[in-house]
Amino acid sequence: MNKVLNELSTIIVINIVVLSIITISNNFEKALQNRYYLNIDLSNREYIEEIVIENNKIVMGEINKIAYQQGLGDWELLLYYENGIEDKIMFADSNRNMQSLQDYIIQNGYNEGKISSNKIKISLVAILVAIIYEISYLIIMKIKRKQTEKLTK
Repeated sequence: MNKVLNELSTIIVINIVVLSIITISNNFEKALQNRYYLNIDLSNREYIEEIVIENNKIVMGEINKIAYQQGLGDWELLLYYENGIEDKIMFADSNRNMQSLQDYIIQNGYNEGKISSNKIKISLVAILVAIIYEISYLIIMKIKRKQTEKLTK
Protein backbone atom coordinates (compact mmCIF):
# COMPACT_ATOMS: atom_id res chain seq x y z
CA MET A 1 0.00 0.00 0.00
CA ASN A 2 2.79 2.39 0.95
CA LYS A 3 4.65 1.66 -2.28
CA VAL A 4 1.54 2.45 -4.34
CA LEU A 5 1.19 5.82 -2.58
CA ASN A 6 4.86 6.58 -3.24
CA GLU A 7 4.46 5.87 -6.94
CA LEU A 8 1.17 7.77 -7.15
CA SER A 9 2.73 10.78 -5.44
CA THR A 10 5.65 10.78 -7.87
CA ILE A 11 3.34 10.45 -10.89
CA ILE A 12 1.20 13.37 -9.70
CA VAL A 13 4.25 15.58 -9.16
CA ILE A 14 5.65 14.69 -12.59
CA ASN A 15 2.27 15.46 -14.23
CA ILE A 16 2.06 18.83 -12.48
CA VAL A 17 5.57 19.75 -13.64
CA VAL A 18 4.93 18.60 -17.23
CA LEU A 19 1.59 20.43 -17.47
CA SER A 20 3.16 23.55 -16.01
CA ILE A 21 6.00 23.45 -18.54
CA ILE A 22 3.49 23.03 -21.38
CA THR A 23 1.48 25.98 -20.06
CA ILE A 24 4.61 28.13 -19.83
CA SER A 25 5.71 27.28 -23.37
CA ASN A 26 2.24 27.93 -24.81
CA ASN A 27 1.93 31.32 -23.12
CA PHE A 28 5.49 32.65 -23.33
CA GLU A 29 5.13 34.39 -26.70
CA LYS A 30 1.76 35.89 -25.79
CA ALA A 31 3.21 37.24 -22.54
CA LEU A 32 5.90 39.10 -24.46
CA GLN A 33 3.37 40.68 -26.82
CA ASN A 34 1.60 43.62 -25.33
CA ARG A 35 -1.57 43.16 -27.36
CA TYR A 36 -5.00 44.42 -26.30
CA TYR A 37 -8.08 42.66 -27.70
CA LEU A 38 -11.62 43.94 -27.93
CA ASN A 39 -14.57 41.74 -28.80
CA ILE A 40 -17.05 43.43 -31.11
CA ASP A 41 -20.73 43.33 -30.19
CA LEU A 42 -23.84 45.38 -30.93
CA SER A 43 -22.89 48.09 -28.46
CA ASN A 44 -19.58 49.00 -30.14
CA ARG A 45 -19.81 47.64 -33.73
CA GLU A 46 -21.01 50.87 -35.34
CA TYR A 47 -18.35 52.97 -33.58
CA ILE A 48 -15.50 50.64 -34.54
CA GLU A 49 -16.54 50.21 -38.18
CA GLU A 50 -17.08 53.96 -38.57
CA ILE A 51 -13.56 54.79 -37.37
CA VAL A 52 -11.97 52.06 -39.51
CA ILE A 53 -13.84 53.18 -42.65
CA GLU A 54 -13.03 56.86 -41.97
CA ASN A 55 -9.34 55.96 -42.05
CA ASN A 56 -9.52 54.53 -45.57
CA LYS A 57 -9.79 50.89 -44.64
CA ILE A 58 -12.37 48.79 -46.42
CA VAL A 59 -14.19 46.43 -44.12
CA MET A 60 -14.25 42.94 -45.68
CA GLY A 61 -17.22 41.55 -43.79
CA GLU A 62 -18.42 41.59 -40.22
CA ILE A 63 -15.66 42.31 -37.73
CA ASN A 64 -15.61 39.84 -34.87
CA LYS A 65 -12.69 41.15 -32.80
CA ILE A 66 -10.00 43.83 -33.04
CA ALA A 67 -6.59 44.12 -31.44
CA TYR A 68 -4.09 46.88 -30.76
CA GLN A 69 -0.35 46.31 -30.47
CA GLN A 70 2.22 49.03 -29.89
CA GLY A 71 5.36 48.98 -31.99
CA LEU A 72 8.41 51.23 -32.22
CA GLY A 73 7.16 54.53 -33.63
CA ASP A 74 3.98 52.96 -34.92
CA TRP A 75 1.19 50.64 -33.85
CA GLU A 76 -0.85 47.90 -35.43
CA LEU A 77 -4.58 47.52 -35.62
CA LEU A 78 -5.54 43.92 -36.23
CA LEU A 79 -9.01 43.14 -37.55
CA TYR A 80 -10.47 39.66 -37.11
CA TYR A 81 -13.49 38.94 -39.29
CA GLU A 82 -16.24 36.40 -38.66
CA ASN A 83 -15.27 34.44 -41.78
CA GLY A 84 -11.75 33.82 -40.36
CA ILE A 85 -9.87 36.50 -42.33
CA GLU A 86 -7.33 38.55 -40.39
CA ASP A 87 -6.21 41.99 -41.53
CA LYS A 88 -3.44 44.22 -40.20
CA ILE A 89 -3.16 48.00 -40.52
CA MET A 90 -0.11 50.01 -39.45
CA PHE A 91 -0.52 53.53 -38.07
CA ALA A 92 2.08 56.05 -37.00
CA ASP A 93 2.02 57.14 -33.36
CA SER A 94 1.35 60.64 -34.64
CA ASN A 95 -1.95 59.62 -36.29
CA ARG A 96 -4.43 61.53 -34.11
CA ASN A 97 -7.48 60.25 -36.04
CA MET A 98 -6.94 56.76 -34.64
CA GLN A 99 -5.97 57.81 -31.11
CA SER A 100 -9.57 57.56 -29.91
CA LEU A 101 -9.85 53.98 -31.19
CA GLN A 102 -6.51 53.08 -29.60
CA ASP A 103 -7.68 54.47 -26.24
CA TYR A 104 -11.08 52.76 -26.59
CA ILE A 105 -9.45 49.35 -27.14
CA ILE A 106 -7.15 49.79 -24.13
CA GLN A 107 -9.95 50.94 -21.82
CA ASN A 108 -12.61 48.40 -22.88
CA GLY A 109 -10.53 45.46 -24.05
CA TYR A 110 -8.30 42.96 -22.34
CA ASN A 111 -4.55 42.49 -22.45
CA GLU A 112 -3.75 38.94 -23.45
CA GLY A 113 -0.12 39.45 -22.41
CA LYS A 114 -1.10 40.06 -18.78
CA ILE A 115 -3.36 37.01 -18.77
CA SER A 116 -0.58 34.83 -20.20
CA SER A 117 1.92 36.31 -17.78
CA ASN A 118 -0.34 35.35 -14.87
CA LYS A 119 -0.64 31.79 -16.24
CA ILE A 120 3.15 31.57 -16.37
CA LYS A 121 3.48 32.82 -12.78
CA ILE A 122 0.93 30.28 -11.56
CA SER A 123 2.73 27.49 -13.43
CA LEU A 124 6.08 28.46 -11.91
CA VAL A 125 4.54 28.45 -8.43
CA ALA A 126 2.99 25.04 -9.14
CA ILE A 127 6.39 23.67 -10.19
CA LEU A 128 8.02 25.11 -7.06
CA VAL A 129 5.34 23.68 -4.77
CA ALA A 130 5.56 20.27 -6.47
CA ILE A 131 9.33 20.18 -6.08
CA ILE A 132 9.18 21.26 -2.43
CA TYR A 133 6.49 18.65 -1.79
CA GLU A 134 8.50 15.86 -3.42
CA ILE A 135 11.70 16.78 -1.57
CA SER A 136 9.84 16.97 1.75
CA TYR A 137 8.16 13.64 1.03
CA LEU A 138 11.50 11.98 0.26
CA ILE A 139 13.06 13.38 3.45
CA ILE A 140 10.15 12.16 5.57
CA MET A 141 10.32 8.70 3.97
CA LYS A 142 14.07 8.52 4.63
CA ILE A 143 13.57 9.48 8.30
CA LYS A 144 10.81 6.86 8.68
CA ARG A 145 13.01 4.22 7.08
CA LYS A 146 15.86 5.01 9.53
CA GLN A 147 13.47 4.86 12.47
CA THR A 148 12.14 1.51 11.26
CA GLU A 149 15.69 0.18 10.90
CA LYS A 150 16.53 1.26 14.47
CA LEU A 151 13.43 -0.44 15.86
CA THR A 152 14.19 -3.71 14.05
CA LYS A 153 17.78 -3.88 15.39
